[in-house]
Amino acid sequence: MATGRKLVSDIRSRNKLISGDNKITDRVILSQIRASALLLIKRETNLRKLWATDTIFTTIPCLEMKEVSISECASYVDECSIARSVYKLPRISEGNYQYVIQGVYSINAMGGKGKRIKEITVNRYINLLKLPVIKNEEYFWVSNGYLYVTNPLLKAVRLVALFEEDVPNNILFPECDCGISVSLEERCKNPLDKEFPLPGYLEKQVMDLVTEELLKTYFNVKTDVSEEGLDGQASNMTALR
Repeated sequence: MATGRKLVSDIRSRNKLISGDNKITDRVILSQIRASALLLIKRETNLRKLWATDTIFTTIPCLEMKEVSISECASYVDECSIARSVYKLPRISEGNYQYVIQGVYSINAMGGKGKRIKEITVNRYINLLKLPVIKNEEYFWVSNGYLYVTNPLLKAVRLVALFEEDVPNNILFPECDCGISVSLEERCKNPLDKEFPLPGYLEKQVMDLVTEELLKTYFNVKTDVSEEGLDGQASNMTALR
């Protein structure tokens, strides 16, 4: 995958006006790249594509959990305890039917990926609790920005998801006993130097969208929009190249 810096450089090289305009910072361009990439990736995941790839997902290798009462996230009074992530998570992308989460896993003794935890809604889980016999399964859901897991004894889980925001270092690189080691260089890496989560086959479409949006926003260049809202530019845009 290309780094954010490489993608920003490619956008600047497409248009001399963009390269020479001080208002269009690397941060502005990277933000637009992220917005355009999310638009296309969500279209693909809604079509059940990209779910098996590692390209678009960010892994939180050891997300710290703590025991809480189930009444914290539902209007349900019961002695049942569950586990909740200690930290509120960055915004996870949502598709047509669910959060774009590739998986939540328990962590084994060696710090590696353990058992996969099944997704459920909190209301459905409460309905299960009302049954006379409940299966000995572990489930997870997301509510108010926190991850919940039905096993209250879990101290940490591994979360793989598509985030719409940068994951803070205190969540991505926790100080824990999971056996996960991260170098100082990785912790301090500039966001521009990190690999950008974008499949190669979508890169050109993202570059086209970003260039179009920047010209329209900063230079008042009118653009033609296709039926899908993704492709096409007005002829006077060519004159600015």
